[in-house]
Amino acid sequence: MSASYLSTTQLNDPDDELPLSALLDNDEDDAAPAPPPALGVLPTTHSSTSVPPLSQPVSSAGSSESSSAIKSAVIAPYPNMSSYLLGKWFWNGSRVKSLSDRDSLLKDVILHEEFDREEVRGLAWSKIDKELASGSSSFLNSEDGWQCTDVSISVPLGKGADVPSRTFTVSGLSFRPLEEVVRRQPPPASSSEDPPPLEELYGELYAIKVFRDAHEELQRSPREPGCDLPRAVVALMPWSAPTHLADFGTASLWPVYMQFGNQSKYDRAEPTAHACHHVAYIPKLPDEIQDFIHAFLQKEGINPLLAHCRRELMHAIWTLLLSDKFVAACRHGIVVKCYDGITRRLYIRIFTYSADYPEKVLLATVRDMGNCPCPRCLIPKEKIAELGTVQDQEARVRLMPRDDRPRQTTVRCARDLILERGLGVNSSAVEALLKPQSLVPTSNAFSEHLGPDIIPNFYSLFVPDLMHEWELGVWKGLMTHIVRILHAAKGGVTREFNARFRCVPTFGRDVIRHFDANMAEMKQFAAHDFENSIQCFLPVIDRLLPEPHNSVILDVVFLSAQLHGLHKLHLHTDSTTCIADAVLAEYGKALRIFERITCTAFTTVELLKEMAAHIRRQARRVKSAAAVLSTTQSAEPSTQASELLHAQHADAPPGATVTASTNAGAVDTGSRSQGAAVPAHSKEYNLNTYKHHCLGDYTPSIRTVGTLDSYTTKNGELEHRNGKRRFERTSKKDYIPQLANIERREDNLRRIAHALTNLSESPGLAESGARTAPVGSSLTGQESLRAGDPEEHAAFPASDHHHIAQSQKTYIYLPHYLHLHRSDPAVTNFLPKLQNHLLTRFRHEHAATDSDDAFTESDRRGLVIENERIYSHQFLRINYTTYDVRRGQDLVNPSTERCDIMMLANEELDDTDTNRTGRLFWYARVLGIYHANIVNLRDGPLARPHRMEFLFVRWFGRDPEWKAGWTMRRLDQIGFVPESDEDAFGFVNPDDVIRACHLIPAFAEGRTRLLLGKSTVARRFVDRDMLMRYLGGGVGHRSFQTPVSPPAVGHIAETDEEILAASSIAALSTHIGEGDQQSDNSDFDGDDSESPFGEDY
Repeated sequence: MSASYLSTTQLNDPDDELPLSALLDNDEDDAAPAPPPALGVLPTTHSSTSVPPLSQPVSSAGSSESSSAIKSAVIAPYPNMSSYLLGKWFWNGSRVKSLSDRDSLLKDVILHEEFDREEVRGLAWSKIDKELASGSSSFLNSEDGWQCTDVSISVPLGKGADVPSRTFTVSGLSFRPLEEVVRRQPPPASSSEDPPPLEELYGELYAIKVFRDAHEELQRSPREPGCDLPRAVVALMPWSAPTHLADFGTASLWPVYMQFGNQSKYDRAEPTAHACHHVAYIPKLPDEIQDFIHAFLQKEGINPLLAHCRRELMHAIWTLLLSDKFVAACRHGIVVKCYDGITRRLYIRIFTYSADYPEKVLLATVRDMGNCPCPRCLIPKEKIAELGTVQDQEARVRLMPRDDRPRQTTVRCARDLILERGLGVNSSAVEALLKPQSLVPTSNAFSEHLGPDIIPNFYSLFVPDLMHEWELGVWKGLMTHIVRILHAAKGGVTREFNARFRCVPTFGRDVIRHFDANMAEMKQFAAHDFENSIQCFLPVIDRLLPEPHNSVILDVVFLSAQLHGLHKLHLHTDSTTCIADAVLAEYGKALRIFERITCTAFTTVELLKEMAAHIRRQARRVKSAAAVLSTTQSAEPSTQASELLHAQHADAPPGATVTASTNAGAVDTGSRSQGAAVPAHSKEYNLNTYKHHCLGDYTPSIRTVGTLDSYTTKNGELEHRNGKRRFERTSKKDYIPQLANIERREDNLRRIAHALTNLSESPGLAESGARTAPVGSSLTGQESLRAGDPEEHAAFPASDHHHIAQSQKTYIYLPHYLHLHRSDPAVTNFLPKLQNHLLTRFRHEHAATDSDDAFTESDRRGLVIENERIYSHQFLRINYTTYDVRRGQDLVNPSTERCDIMMLANEELDDTDTNRTGRLFWYARVLGIYHANIVNLRDGPLARPHRMEFLFVRWFGRDPEWKAGWTMRRLDQIGFVPESDEDAFGFVNPDDVIRACHLIPAFAEGRTRLLLGKSTVARRFVDRDMLMRYLGGGVGHRSFQTPVSPPAVGHIAETDEEILAASSIAALSTHIGEGDQQSDNSDFDGDDSESPFGEDY
């Protein structure tokens, strides 16, 4: 497969100018400093002091006087370097100081050669901070600062045409002009005449077809009069969502972030790259609006009106952001001197908008969970269950909403009914107009200001949200219902489920972490917890339930992990997107079978945490009702209270006691001493949800605007940390303007630091004695790591395949070791096997680990191990090229659970084998990491010792009777080669190791008390790179350039006749646990019933 990572409009890939170490995804690898940026390429920096380069480069000077004058102009408003160093340290740290902050204060301020304590005496720091936030110096651009304004919205009162709508003003909007953000932070932009790739690659936004088409359209358009500057497209990618700023209290922030699609997504994903620009802080609709409405409209049930006001506020704010200047910049461009020193005319385009579902419907002006809940199509809610079918795929295209004249006319007519004729926002006339298409009576700001020439269809902006829709959506719901089924099944299976998860080993650097002791409770799970669980769920759930439900669940879990891994790939090809479509079709079948067969066979109820959340919601409603009653005047307050509370809690759990208390209204679940309990509500699996429906939009979105990690909401969630960190430095009162000022100070300080670095590297200034190192720079995380690390952790070149320490402190004297362990099967024929292994490597430089060469005793005597010693090591670090052409690293440590490796199999493959990809690899457990100094006597009397590294391993073998692979939807099952086999133990050349691998015990096969057990499961889904090694087609995997064709997806029987023929089961509708409404809570109440899985659990 021939494919290019570049598009026809990109002159340079941002990674092309980087050293190999800069492509590493591991913090402890050796990272050389990035070279100066080439044309249109951002400098890749990952330290806390990294900044984008200046639009206006500072010119060099030829004397110390001119350099001092330039430096003074750059650091303004600080009067001298001492004040700048102290101010930079103060604003770049957090309010809570750490040991690293103390070290930074000493190194970067007090002990700095340009620091003089007399220069900071008596300074007006408040004035300096104010000028720094406003950017009032000549060096900084004050037009890029924050602006504060009020937003006015019309509140329709719905009292007829005689009563006009009222204007309500919302204060507290802070924003930055978008066109000035682009002018100050210009992204890379360039063009190229490279030929198109033979197979399309989908990764970066700037390399995707939609960007190339926008670039070509721009180049074909007429130029601005009198302007012959190069023209380029600037890709904006907004993101927004509210967040809490403190663990306690109600302080919150609703930021709008903006990223540049011209910048590499790998840089944008790094919080320390500061690629997420704050452009607005949206105020929430204040509670005072309810009093405002009640002053004109005395009635209850104003929630639809409040929802309308929230939509109006959001689009009024975006109307301010999409100002006339911004629209002019989109149509006519803005002239900017870019990072590479070339002046260009940049044309702004918005390609994606990332948000979770509640904010998507707010921005797309569609109904929240209406009849057509999706902002990207008009498929009715009852048709969502057809996920993956041909009809569903055709309907997504046929029913795609469009921002055309009929839609605009419909919304305009509805607004006239509300604002001119005084009808309510949810009146029957308005509903008749809007409800069929799930529209709302709000004018869309994107349509009004950017359509149709800039954004022809604003619905296309709202891309899928993988984190909230997959990990916190589809998989969370599926895993929760499987746990409900385990509770309904009883028999100790829930306890077994938790015990198995506790035995799952970790893998990599935070790839797979230790699981919670009570996974069934799913307490305080984040997205990464659900991601880890989907990767390890298959062997844990295996055979906990009887057939056919075990097979049904294994199918749906396997396909969940496979489809999730495909959707999360950072680099797609045409082949992988086609495979993802095929897997989605089978996944939709598996979900429908799971819902129809397994879910109906069990009577499932709420989990304890769901019931507790339900009761808390009831308690809040009681408290709210009690607060209303406390202000109500009545002759019979107790009667009114009772009626109101019963109305509020008509859906409370049966048996719950509702207490009307103005101080602490709550739902009393009963006293334990009296044996009272609240029965849990029944819960069914719901396939007709928006999050299931979204899965069908993933591959079309990948083909249109690139892979999902480019616009994931995870980047925005990470940026929330900066807002929370800055909140700690505010007075907690009227904190929004303070947050804006702190953001400007930090950004301006980064710009000043970068300008000083450019000054120090300028040839003219270097000749005049200026510093050649960045001013005030501190140790990076890598440097501080190396400073205190032993040789085992020392950095090594990223181009090396692996690293084993050079130390010879710990060694094994072979005669003594072999005599001491002579009865151990592992060391039987240890020395001859080692000599054969080394002789093979001497004879054939590139010989495979298991070469069949036979050697005589005479051959072995010609190989001398110097001093009869082999030197042991703790770690083996393996570098590898990932499927997306990055560099990754695995760590192997024989003394921990991270001791398994995989290699290419040296055996013939049967073309008829349904699991050919599973037979591509051999697996082994590393028992020791060694090197020895070897003298080959055949080199003559002057032979010198050679350092040779090797691994002592115990081999795994495949279970010949186990059916696994993509078509069987089962993981590969392997086990240790029996000790009686003479090849059970052996040696491996570290150069033959591809990666470390993640092996999970095959829990369904039972446990053994033997030292070396029987069966384990080889994980295909531990990370995306491992998935592509099994699937084939990884761009960075030279051995697997050809993907599996046709797509390796097994057919799932979906019709009743197919299911019966496949499973030979006559009664699939037998209910299990029917009549028992209580869930099995043995994991929470300490049930001591015997587990059917043996005493080891």
